[in-house]
Amino acid sequence: MPEIYVARQPIYDEGLRAHGYELLFRGGSAGLTDGGGIVDGDQATSQVIVNTFTEIGFERLVGRRRAFVNITRAFATGSLPLPFPPDRTVLEVLETIDIDEEVVAVVRHLAGSGYAIALDDVGDDLATHPLLPIATYVKIDVRQHDEDMQRELLAVCRTHPRVQTIAEKVETREEFAAAQALGFTYFQGFFLSRPNLVGSRSLSPRRFAFMDLLAKLSQPECGFEDIEASVRLDVGLSYRVLRAVNSADFGLRRKISSLREAMVMLGLERLRSWVLLMAVADTGDTSEEQLSTAMTRARMCELLARKVGVRPDVAFTTGMLSSLDFLLDVPLADVVAQLPLEQELEDALLRHTGPLGQLLAAVGAYERDEPQPRVAPGVDLSDLGHAYLSAVGWSLQTYESVLAS
Repeated sequence: MPEIYVARQPIYDEGLRAHGYELLFRGGSAGLTDGGGIVDGDQATSQVIVNTFTEIGFERLVGRRRAFVNITRAFATGSLPLPFPPDRTVLEVLETIDIDEEVVAVVRHLAGSGYAIALDDVGDDLATHPLLPIATYVKIDVRQHDEDMQRELLAVCRTHPRVQTIAEKVETREEFAAAQALGFTYFQGFFLSRPNLVGSRSLSPRRFAFMDLLAKLSQPECGFEDIEASVRLDVGLSYRVLRAVNSADFGLRRKISSLREAMVMLGLERLRSWVLLMAVADTGDTSEEQLSTAMTRARMCELLARKVGVRPDVAFTTGMLSSLDFLLDVPLADVVAQLPLEQELEDALLRHTGPLGQLLAAVGAYERDEPQPRVAPGVDLSDLGHAYLSAVGWSLQTYESVLAS
């Protein structure tokens, strides 16, 4: 059976809080074709629904947010079923669908059943779009339309009070600022996948304490006693270590009563990863979405580590370190400069060289949904897809069971 995977791209509000996730479907190296080399969208979407959501679950993929799902004509006419929960799902009607009477009738029925409808990549004829009166969202490609046309399209949307607008393909700071000024409701694009590019701040005393712990964890010779000493000085870390071991996911048959016992049960390698994760969660200003992104990246690196010949705990740490620019809102080079890292790790973070750096680059490319994501030696698109799905579920479950306050 062909392998198909799903990625998520956040849709943000003006405060850079995730409003929902667009689920991006893509095939494996072989793809699914109609016999002429063209990807069969109906089959691809069906396989994703069956193979992905029945395995990891809707909640584990999008948490409490809304899922934006692209639908093809077969779904828009009712030929194929939609098993998503209506109150949590936005159906994106693609611009490639011929909007005839059959499509209009079925989409109206879906909207009446509770699904929100989004018109994707609309054109200059938006005012006469037959689905505009029932749409909840309209997505406008800011790279396809100049600002004058964007104003016209936004004016059309404002004649329908229920319509919320999404600026998509936002890829630069200037495009984001322009979209904000024009009055878009939500924003989506590669620029926003790295919110560290918006603003900057210096390190607070709390963050300096975090950096001190991070420097200790980054040292290969850092042992159990060193970590224990740091954890005992931070009540939040101590509490979360106990929660981590007592969580159902750890599979213990008995409860842990002391911090030392909990740390011994975790083991040194796992302890290093958990303490790093918890320290990041305790930096103060980190949002759930930012932390989830960082956790997913770190977990992907950990799951794929042995394929490139590196230790899983080192890969997890590297993945988490690579997220510190947007977690701390400080350039990554500045963060790395404050840490006594080995040259190999520094090169991986800043230059993506060596097996670890190549793995990090491949994971990052998959996150950004690049059309042809890079792969590391020993890691192919299939490996990245499996690791991504597993990491997303792990990050959401971990946040809710251990890190959420």
